[in-house]
Amino acid sequence: MTKIKKGDLIELDFIGTFKDNGEIFDLTIESEAKKNKIYDPNFKYKPMKAFVGSGQLLKGIDKKLVGSEIGKKMEFDLEPKEAFGSRNSKLIQLISLNKLRSKKVNPVVGMRLDVDGQQATVRSVNGGRVLLDFNHPFAGKDVHYMLKPIKVFSKIKDKVSFSTELLGFQAEGLKVEGKKVTFKLPNKEKLGKPFLDLIVKQVKKLVPEVNDVIIA
Repeated sequence: MTKIKKGDLIELDFIGTFKDNGEIFDLTIESEAKKNKIYDPNFKYKPMKAFVGSGQLLKGIDKKLVGSEIGKKMEFDLEPKEAFGSRNSKLIQLISLNKLRSKKVNPVVGMRLDVDGQQATVRSVNGGRVLLDFNHPFAGKDVHYMLKPIKVFSKIKDKVSFSTELLGFQAEGLKVEGKKVTFKLPNKEKLGKPFLDLIVKQVKKLVPEVNDVIIA
């Protein structure tokens, strides 16, 4: 059996539930979504791809994956520090209702907002003030995962392609010659050098087998 190493690009299925009530908060399996009556026809259910240990997955999941076997199911619990983090009272703030209304936002309890580039949940609206919670919505919760690693991608081409997809771009005409990769990006001339440099840095970081990246 193939064992997973840190840095591997893998494909996995999972079901994530809250430990206290068993409610599913995330999953990749369509049949399970239908079985639990949470199926969303607008969501594309499919195995998730991720570089193990890169920060794409929860810290606790990364740890469980290293050394595990492809094709072998596992179940485990994660405490907040290994999942979505502990709740931090410093991330709860009061702001003026007028500030939000000036941006044409009419806040209601439970709404998720983008505030100066940060995501927050509206906890209360009272007396001209809005209580915002910048903690992750699942912060402070113990969670349970059923997880099955399905496949390891060993080809450099697959790894490079996915590393660019993470930044929202599809590498076209990708060629691998030893430790050098060459590919094209749509509208390259509009991206600018800083962003192109970021793409090169990302590829080299996630695919250490590559030391020369050329964006044609």
